[in-house]
Amino acid sequence: MRRVQWPVMGLALLLIGADSPGPKPNGGGPGYEAAGSLPLMHHGRVKPLDTMAREEIKSIYGIETIKLKGPDGEVNQTWKPTAAFVDIQARPDVWDELPIILVEYLPLKRVLLAGAFESRLKAIIDSPDSPAAAKTMAQAIKPEEVNADELRALAKVKGLDATNAKGLNDLADTLAEDHKRLTPRELQEGHVHVDGKHLDFAQWWQQLAQKKGEAMEDNLSTLESKAVEVGGRLAAYQIIRDRQIRSNPILIFPRPFNAAALKFTAKAYDAGVKNRGQGLSPLQMEAAESLLKYWNDIQIDDRAVPGTDAKFDARFSDWMKDNSAWVPLKTILDSKPEELVEAGFPGPQVEAFRAAFAAFEEAERSSPGAVALEPAKALIASAREVGQEINPKAYPAIEEVGRELTFNEVAPFYKAQYAYGLGLVLLMLALPIKASKTMVGRLGQALYGAGMAGFLAGIGLEIYGFYLRVMISGWAPVTNMYETVVWVALVTAVLGLVFELIYPRRVVATAATGLALLACMLAANVTLLDPNIKSLQPVLRSNYWLVIHVLCEVSSYAAFALAMGLGMIGTTYYLTATYRRSPSYSSLLLPLIPGIPLLALGWTGVQAAGGAYGTQYVNDGLGFYVVLLTAVVGGVLTGAGVFAPLGELVNRLRFRDDVETGAELVAGEGPTPGTPVASTNPVIAEIRARAAAEGPAVKLDSRGLAMQATASVVKPLANYIYRTMQVGVLLIAAGTILGGVWADYSWGRFWGWDPKEVWALITLLIYLVPLHGRFAGWVNTFTLTVASVACFMSVLMAWYGVNFVLGVGLHSYGFAEKGGQGVVMAVSTGMLSYCAGAAWRRRLASVPHHPVA
Repeated sequence: MRRVQWPVMGLALLLIGADSPGPKPNGGGPGYEAAGSLPLMHHGRVKPLDTMAREEIKSIYGIETIKLKGPDGEVNQTWKPTAAFVDIQARPDVWDELPIILVEYLPLKRVLLAGAFESRLKAIIDSPDSPAAAKTMAQAIKPEEVNADELRALAKVKGLDATNAKGLNDLADTLAEDHKRLTPRELQEGHVHVDGKHLDFAQWWQQLAQKKGEAMEDNLSTLESKAVEVGGRLAAYQIIRDRQIRSNPILIFPRPFNAAALKFTAKAYDAGVKNRGQGLSPLQMEAAESLLKYWNDIQIDDRAVPGTDAKFDARFSDWMKDNSAWVPLKTILDSKPEELVEAGFPGPQVEAFRAAFAAFEEAERSSPGAVALEPAKALIASAREVGQEINPKAYPAIEEVGRELTFNEVAPFYKAQYAYGLGLVLLMLALPIKASKTMVGRLGQALYGAGMAGFLAGIGLEIYGFYLRVMISGWAPVTNMYETVVWVALVTAVLGLVFELIYPRRVVATAATGLALLACMLAANVTLLDPNIKSLQPVLRSNYWLVIHVLCEVSSYAAFALAMGLGMIGTTYYLTATYRRSPSYSSLLLPLIPGIPLLALGWTGVQAAGGAYGTQYVNDGLGFYVVLLTAVVGGVLTGAGVFAPLGELVNRLRFRDDVETGAELVAGEGPTPGTPVASTNPVIAEIRARAAAEGPAVKLDSRGLAMQATASVVKPLANYIYRTMQVGVLLIAAGTILGGVWADYSWGRFWGWDPKEVWALITLLIYLVPLHGRFAGWVNTFTLTVASVACFMSVLMAWYGVNFVLGVGLHSYGFAEKGGQGVVMAVSTGMLSYCAGAAWRRRLASVPHHPVA
């Protein structure tokens, strides 16, 4: 057996590690790999240029790698993030004309290009050479509603001059679905017509951003929200292009904290006070602002001007050494050498850096996208000499930078989904094959071994990824929603592996692999889950509490997720199982009668609440939740009316002969006439009396054997569900109690009815119900199976709903806007309706004398 498994396992690992071939990058090579190791401060964290470039290019372009198409529509340039970041600064005029700003929303694209549409249509209408048919078509087109087909049809009118035809086709291309980006020039020069006024796009964006910032809640329309997003992308591009020193600049070196720096800061502050902030050089402005920032962090009585208080100077120096933001690159490049020395910078080293930077940028201009290795190495070496001279503690060591570069290149969490996906496919293929010494049995064992190899590879990739991420950030890996999702994937997989090793039935490993794959896919593809490593909120800066509280809480979600996955598998068995009788399709469809009207009514109300019909007809809180509940109830009933007959259809296809004859169980139909009815909880004597009265067991027919086979599968599943729910309850109870201790430590109270606290408690209490019911004998196998799915709705609310739906409370570090609530609600309703369909079919098939097909 090992001879078969090991080659397959090796092939699986080889496939996981292989990268698919793609276009050769124009902006790649060892020069950019070396430049990518340049340390920078970005969003409060020191990181290599490679990381910053990935984050910024993705925020502008939508993905990390820029792919530019040629006139033939084929990709002819592929820029990796570091190369694009460097080249934008070296050749800004070129990049201003390239379509790199993501604009996906078609109505916004029409608004932004309305001026171009009007100009082109007016040129056709006013031209005496334009055919009459072209003028008529141009007059009928409304710029705010134009589509690509209309423009292309107009361009094909016979007799239209080539210039206008080409202009129309170019505009049509910008409206096409695959044309999702505009050039910075188009946005910078774009005009919009709003409230009877013509505004520059930049003016409109600033007004919308101010409107959003002043409101307590999101008061922007979809069009306006999309415009704010696009404006942010344009601003991010302009910051890189112009190396702006305001609003997220490129920060290159730690701030000096020696005596010269203190003296320069005092001089800059005095000059600013004397001239009311006017006439300061960039370096003076930086120094004065650093002093003001420090003053904001301390008491008024503790404030002083450097050079007037020795104790203040010591505290201020420590702050600049450990907590101050770094100095912008543009300030270093634009300042005079003597001023930099006066400000405390090491003169010779800074001059060497400036010379190396100029040589590197010139090499980029000379060979765009193909800079050589030597200029990049000289730049990195000179920058390191400056950083180490100023503050060796703050400037990262080479191995620290290399660790993050490895994390970026390997992308372990991203590749884990491929390992889990391969493992899931192989395990699903092996699941129905019973182990035996036959050829088929050996094939099943080989598939199982290869599937487990993929499963283990996914776990290994995630463990490696968390090791690197923790070493990079210095914190436990559960500080944001992205990290909790990939952590749940890992813990679910590990729990599944443990149960699979204890109870090797294949189904637990299959369920765990599927859930881990789903979580990794969500983390890799949902834009709201930000994978960037950021500086922490102050309340989270305690590794001790992060480990013992948050890890416990989030790990409980993994246990409950595994129970839910097993519950969905068990529900599938129940949905398609063979029962005593086969109910008619007409009876299985009955939930559709109330379900469809309720769903239509609720969905219409939800749409009205969102303003889909103009005025927001249901805009109060109570009315919205009433129509939402109506939609959910209608959706569950409708889903039950769909899934129940589908389950019956699957069962009839499997057991057609028995179903058509309406055959029932030979044994177990009920007590023999005259036999006393036993109590619900019989004692030993009653059990023996019943066995004696029933006599020898009667041989089961195929229907009875099928029911017996289903029971042999779902009963072990129920035991796994019970065990995983126990693990989850233990973890969430510990996490909730420890969270109260942390709250007392941080906020001075153990319990404050914060939404996160409340829903953690609700989740704990909800899961205790089926566990105690099962222990007491009140909850049967089917109820426990369905409960594992239904109870998971409370986990979704505690984990997702508090952050993305409620968005209030002290746990504000987890909040995000517009978190796809509709999709989550639809998926949750679908899961509940799936269970409801299984319950409805089971009930009808188990009721005596119910009509059969």
